[in-house]
Amino acid sequence: MLFALALAACSTKPVQRPAPAEVVLPPAPPVVAPQLAAEQRWLVDLFQGTPVLIAPGPLGELRVEVPLQYSFDKGRAAVKPPLAAVLDKLAASLGRLPRTLVQIAAPSAERTEALRAGLLARGVASPRIGRLASRADAVELRLLPAPAGIVRLEDPPPGTGAQR
Repeated sequence: MLFALALAACSTKPVQRPAPAEVVLPPAPPVVAPQLAAEQRWLVDLFQGTPVLIAPGPLGELRVEVPLQYSFDKGRAAVKPPLAAVLDKLAASLGRLPRTLVQIAAPSAERTEALRAGLLARGVASPRIGRLASRADAVELRLLPAPAGIVRLEDPPPGTGAQR
């Protein structure tokens, strides 16, 4: 009898427990690249209490947005004084970060060109200025972290005939 009970106990299927529910964490908020962190703090302090948005982007860049009403007059491409002040400060940031690039966007090609000309007039070299897709509601400027430099060149692969 004891043997039959033991045999019966072995033949029962193990209790299957439901798998634990998958925990889905919210995405981490974007964080600016370390080399731009000081500039972010400086710009946030400068533009506190204004409609200028200073925020990290998803790829470590530093986004600066200026509402259109403070950037250009309706139907005009001339930069208004509030946007000129933003360009002054961004040019200063770029002066401190000589390998950092800037991308710009405005609602039209003429206004984007006015942004570009404003940065050039403030000493930002042309190769450092790129363009973003146009925006209808704001002017956007992005400071891109400097690319990492080469730390060490590796020896050429064996058998390539390359000499040092």
